[in-house]
Amino acid sequence: MSCKLPDRKPDWKAYALGELDAGARREAETHAAACTDCQDELAGLRVTIDALATLREEEIPRRIAFVSDKVFEPRWWQRISQTLLRPSFAAGAVIAAAILVHAFVRPPVAPAPSASVDTAAIEARITAEVNRRIDTQVAAAVNTAVTAAVVETKKRDDLRTASLLAAAERRYADAAEFLDKRVTQIYALYSGAGVR
Repeated sequence: MSCKLPDRKPDWKAYALGELDAGARREAETHAAACTDCQDELAGLRVTIDALATLREEEIPRRIAFVSDKVFEPRWWQRISQTLLRPSFAAGAVIAAAILVHAFVRPPVAPAPSASVDTAAIEARITAEVNRRIDTQVAAAVNTAVTAAVVETKKRDDLRTASLLAAAERRYADAAEFLDKRVTQIYALYSGAGVR
């Protein structure tokens, strides 16, 4: 902060801590009453002093110890007791004991006779199985296709037969009608001529 009267600016830290004599204190108070920048600085110092006053006092350590110092290393017997008391060590010890007991209690396993694998026979079986499955799938697909083709052909034949029958019936009806007319004409001709 910039003070408007820098030549008359008092030591605000000494004022806030009460280290000024009575004359310097009065002079600082009159200056603070006239200068707003110094009032703000004094208020900030008081807030800082109040915040520091809330902290508890601790004794300053006489010696700074480093992590690498031998003072912090546990003794050999402390390290062993800490290791034995850890749950991970206990779990590992139980597992190791179980493995050892299992190794001694389990009856020995006779070695399995070495069986030679006949790869040619296995390949032949695999090939036969693959061919069988392919033939089954192809037969099913062909059967489905043939069935569909037969059904489609039957439908077409039925439609064609129906259309041919309808056409034949129309022709027969036309021919019958024509013949009836012809017979009627001939009959009329002969009956008009007197022929019996």
